[in-house]
Amino acid sequence: MEGNNQGGGGSKKIYIAIIILLLLINGGAVYKLWIENQKKEDQKVEIEKKDTDIKGLNQQLETSKQDLEGMKGKNGELDSIVNSRQTMIEKLQGELAVAQKRGNMSESEKKKFKDEVTRIQSDNAELQKKIEELMAKNEQLTAKNLEVTKNLEAEKTTTATLTEDKKALSKKVEVGSLLHIQGLKIEGEKKRKNGKEIAKTSAKKIDLLKISFATGDNKVLEKGPLALYIRVINPKGETLAVADQGSGTTKLADSGGDIQYSKKVDLDWDQTSKNVSMDWTENIKTSGTYKVEVYQAGHLLGQSSVDLK
Repeated sequence: MEGNNQGGGGSKKIYIAIIILLLLINGGAVYKLWIENQKKEDQKVEIEKKDTDIKGLNQQLETSKQDLEGMKGKNGELDSIVNSRQTMIEKLQGELAVAQKRGNMSESEKKKFKDEVTRIQSDNAELQKKIEELMAKNEQLTAKNLEVTKNLEAEKTTTATLTEDKKALSKKVEVGSLLHIQGLKIEGEKKRKNGKEIAKTSAKKIDLLKISFATGDNKVLEKGPLALYIRVINPKGETLAVADQGSGTTKLADSGGDIQYSKKVDLDWDQTSKNVSMDWTENIKTSGTYKVEVYQAGHLLGQSSVDLK
């Protein structure tokens, strides 16, 4: 009996030992599984952290690229630099995308990307500052140009005013230089055999038209040669002109147009009044009103008329 009990007790111990062994094996397996799961979890966290870092870097790059876009068009010379930096950022974003897909970015690699982003941000800040300085200078130049333009406009206005004043003064001098003729008249006359002339009122009986006047004094008109143009107009309103008698054309002061004259009288002007007398003998046999006009430098000095039967 005692032997059987001993034999049964031994078997029981063996069973217990086997159970303990199985429990230990199972516990070890559970522990190993837990360790593996923990590693996977840690790897997942690490990957997620790396993904977050990459996304953050990519977002910073995108922001820098947009900042550069906002700098375009403010200075033509710097636009090429802006475009070059945007291209560089896009290239870096492509490298980040490859690293993210690969999923095994090292710390040194991640640091390299961070340093690049920091450098880009610093360069952009410096470029932005330079653009702002250039814009400020441009504004100053624009303001200065506006001031110069205003000054030029003011000078132009002043010059125009002076020119107009000069023209007005010149006009006054010109008008002041005109003669104020006196006693202008035109008469039909017939020559007698003794050479004397007698006034006639019949066109058929006259031999000439005598035009006479006094120039009057003028101290403004400079001394020297002076030409006066006499225009004789027949009853039809035609200017009597014969080339052999010294007829020609002169320009009117106001319009600049040509006007025909019958004869020119040349004076040696000495600023004192002179008596002028001129005869016209051609084409005067038609009855009616004959007119005479006297011109100086294109200005009409006076006019008169006579009626012939």
